[in-house]
Amino acid sequence: MIATVTLNPAIDKSVTVRGFEMGKTNRGEVTRVDAGGKGINVAKALILWGAPVCALGLLAGSNGRFILDALSAQGIPADFVNVPGETRVNLKIHDAEKGTETELNEPGFRVSAEHLQELRRKIEAQAPQCEVMVFSGSLPPDVPETIFADLIRVAKFHGAKCFLDTAGPGLKLGLAAGPFLIKPNRDEVKDLLKTPLQSRKDLVEAARALITLGSGQVLISLGAEGAIGVAGNDALFAAPPAIKVRSSVGAGDTMVAAMAYSAVEKLPFREAFRMAVAASAATVALEGSKVADLAAVQELLPQVILEDAVG
Repeated sequence: MIATVTLNPAIDKSVTVRGFEMGKTNRGEVTRVDAGGKGINVAKALILWGAPVCALGLLAGSNGRFILDALSAQGIPADFVNVPGETRVNLKIHDAEKGTETELNEPGFRVSAEHLQELRRKIEAQAPQCEVMVFSGSLPPDVPETIFADLIRVAKFHGAKCFLDTAGPGLKLGLAAGPFLIKPNRDEVKDLLKTPLQSRKDLVEAARALITLGSGQVLISLGAEGAIGVAGNDALFAAPPAIKVRSSVGAGDTMVAAMAYSAVEKLPFREAFRMAVAASAATVALEGSKVADLAAVQELLPQVILEDAVG
C-alpha cells in the first residue's frame, strides 16, 4: 500500500485565455476542473498505474466534497479529516498565443490543533499497512511548520518509507525527520541552502548536502532541462524527451508517484529515476492535471538519457 497525505488540497481550474493581459478584462474558456493538491495528484497517477493507494489529508466545504467525489469516481480510497471553511481553488491561466501559464493559488483553510491530532491518528492507523507514505504540498495558514517532520516521525515509527515534496520551512524542518526521499526543484534548493546552483556539479553538491541534512535520496527537478538524482554512489543527470508542453500541473507530482511506484516494485534507483523523468514528460503533454497512463510512460522510457552528473 502507498498512502498520500495532502494538507492543503485544491480544486485545479484550468482556463484558456488568448492574449492574456495583466490589469485588463480577459475573456477565456474553462477547459478543465480537477481535484488537485500535490498528494492527490500523486494518488491519481498511482491508481492509474495499478498501484494500491489511499489518499489522506484535510478537506473542507463543498469543494472538499467535490474532491471526495472525484477520488471515488477514480477508485481511490480516501480518509480525510473534515475541517471548517472551504477548500481552496487554484486557477491556471493558459495563453497559447504567448505560450505562457499563469497560476493564482489561494492560501487554503485554517486548521485547529484538534484536527491535526485527528489526522495524526489516521496516519498511525494507516502507516503499518504502508510501504510508502508521501507527504507533499503546501501548508494551510497557521499550521505549525514542524507538521511534516512530526507526521514523518509517526509514519517511520510504524515502518513506512516517507517521501517529502514541499518547500520552505516545511522542507527544512522535515529533513530533520529523515525522509527516505525528497523532490525539491532548483529554486527550492537554492532558497533552502542559500547557494548558487549554476552547474551540474553545484546541483550534485547541493543534493549531497541535503542527504547530510537527513534525506536518503534526492531528486532535484529542473523543468524542461530534466533532473538530478542522487542516492548512495549514484549521482545522475536525466535529460527528458522532447515533448510539446500542454500543462506543467502535476509534472513534479508524477515524478514522486513514479519513485513511490518503483519503491514498491523494488526497482533499482537508476531505473526508478528514469521512470520518474519519463512520467513527468508524459504528463506535461496532457491538459490540466491529467496524468499519463503507464503505457505512455513506458513508451518514453528509452528516450530518457541518463548520464553521470559529474562526469
